[in-house]
Amino acid sequence: MTAKAPIETLIRELESLYDAPVAPNHKDFYSKLALIEICGWLEISMDEIIKTYSTNKLIAQSYKDEVEQKVIDKTYGCDYKDHFRPMLIRLVGLKGVETLESELKTQAVFQILVSQLGSLWTLRCQVAHTSIAGVTMTYQAPSAMKRYLDSLHPILTTVEIELTKL
Repeated sequence: MTAKAPIETLIRELESLYDAPVAPNHKDFYSKLALIEICGWLEISMDEIIKTYSTNKLIAQSYKDEVEQKVIDKTYGCDYKDHFRPMLIRLVGLKGVETLESELKTQAVFQILVSQLGSLWTLRCQVAHTSIAGVTMTYQAPSAMKRYLDSLHPILTTVEIELTKL
């Protein structure tokens, strides 16, 4: 999975800029950027989880290439149900995903993962398809993205660990 430190540093920097005395619309810029960056980090992390499993578990390079080309390269987004879960199903099948989700439920992190990824994806779609100019919209501060990061990073680490057990 992608390292947490670089995105954490970026979010912290955006939070500092957000908290500094700036024009009100600049706060919106920093908020939108923090949201887009955290979602990008999530997408890359999910891709790396899939790629790591593929690299470690598949033997034939042609299968590894297929995972790269038809699973990772064809997925754009960070929602669990619409993006990550379908990638997992293509990789380990429904039985593997059933086992993985069952373990995540046992550890009481599955619903948090699904809920937070869904919330972030919804927010990301809203900001990606609107312009700050002339729009009255409230954006979450970069500190909110830091909370998502702190919550989701250990869960994605757990996903990666449990996936390797399949």
